Parts: sequence; C-alpha cells; structure tokens
Amino acid sequence: MDDKNRQDVARQAANVFGAFFQIGAPVLTSEAVGRVSAENSTLVVPANYAFTIWGPIFLLCLAYAAYQALPANRDNLLLRRVGWFSAGAFISNGLWEILFPARQFILAQIVIVGIFAFSALAYLRLVRTIRERRLDGAERWLVALPFGLLFGWITAATLVGFATTFVALGLLGGGTGEALIGAALLLAGGLLASAVLMAGRDAPLHGYLPYAAAVLWALVAVVVNQYDASLFTTGAALVAVVPVALALFRNLSSNRPRRRESRTLSSDAPA
Repeated sequence: MDDKNRQDVARQAANVFGAFFQIGAPVLTSEAVGRVSAENSTLVVPANYAFTIWGPIFLLCLAYAAYQALPANRDNLLLRRVGWFSAGAFISNGLWEILFPARQFILAQIVIVGIFAFSALAYLRLVRTIRERRLDGAERWLVALPFGLLFGWITAATLVGFATTFVALGLLGGGTGEALIGAALLLAGGLLASAVLMAGRDAPLHGYLPYAAAVLWALVAVVVNQYDASLFTTGAALVAVVPVALALFRNLSSNRPRRRESRTLSSDAPA
C-alpha cells in the first residue's frame, strides 16, 4: 500500500471514529450538558425542543461515515477534499461534549469555534467540487445533506455558545447589557448565515436548504423560548430570520433555471 492509500485509509478511519465518538461522548456525560447549560442560562438559548436536531445530524453523519468508508470511495476526489475536515468536526464535537459538562467553558468555546471552522471548510470544498463537476445522487444525499445540516446548526450554536461562556465566566449577569449583547450575537448570526448561503449558492439544494433550515430552526426556537424574557433578543431573532430567508429565496430562485436546463439537456441527449 502506497502513502496515498495509507492517507485515504487513515482519513476513512478518522471519520468512522469521529462519527461514533460524537454519539458516544454524550452517553458518557449523561445529562450533564443540559444541566450545566441550564445553570448558565442566557437570553439567546433556544427552546429545548430545538436540540432534537442532533438526532438527525448524528444519523446523517453516521451514514456519511459509512459511505466514505467504502473501498470503492477511497479515491473519491470530493471525499478526499472534505474528509479530514469532517473528521475534525466530528472529533471536536465529541470533545466539546466532554469539556462543557466539565465546566471548561473557555476550552469548550474554542473547540466549538473549531467545529465551525472545520464545517465551513468542508462545506466550501464541497461547493468548489460542485463548480467542477456534478454530484451524483449518493454524494448529494450522503455528503451535501449531512454537511449542510451540521454546518447550519453549528453556525447558530457557535454564537449562542459565546453568550453562555460570557455568563459562565461572570461577564454577563442579566439585564439590559446581556440582552443587547445577545441581540448583537443573533443579528451577527443571521448576517453570517446569509453570507454563507450567498457564497454557497452553487451548492446543491441538498446542501444549502438544510443549512438554512437549521439556522431558521434555531432562530425560531429562540423566539419561542425568550419572548416572555427579553424583547431585545426576541426582536433580534425575528430580524435575523429576514436575511437568511432572503438569501435562501435567492438561491432557490437562481437554481430553478439551472435545474430546468439540466432536465432539458438530459431529454435532448441522444439515446
């Protein structure tokens, strides 16, 4: 086995390990993540139901890990481009699930920023590949979809995590100051998410739609959880929805002619 094949096998193994590690870590920490989060509640935390999104994220990441581990996919260009970044995101996610319950808040926040960076690089490399060639069905469902959903949720979680970290460190203690900082984080998140959608408008529907859906899911859950607690953060969450929804609509509108053109070319192709 040459060096390139060894690197491919290592990448495949790292993704399989990471996909199981991020599922297994919460089992080890039991319900400590939720308990520590409740102890450091902020005015931007989403309603509890929003966190059920981790169920489909974990399942999709497992499906991706199994798909990329197939021997036939060892030299797949797309998987080579995104594989080390996806492994980094998965392993970092499992590490966060250990650090946060241990109240290592600064380290945990650094790690979640790392998850965001890994996810962003994987998503951007996905977009780069799409600009060079069309994705097949498996790549759309088992690569673009998991990355889109994970990256979308991590975009929201990273900014919410900053607020939790500030509260845990005693830098915020309620009141107008916390509400204003929370509102600023939510608005920044909406602008960041819309920028991602605009930059990745060449991505397939399977990538940018779940990304936008995860961000909107988080923002709506903030409104549901905070409308009695803070007008600032509730209003900011509603405002943050606007640029994300507009960017999503633009992507859907601009990609519609391409899909029609692709179908036309397929129907005109010689038998």
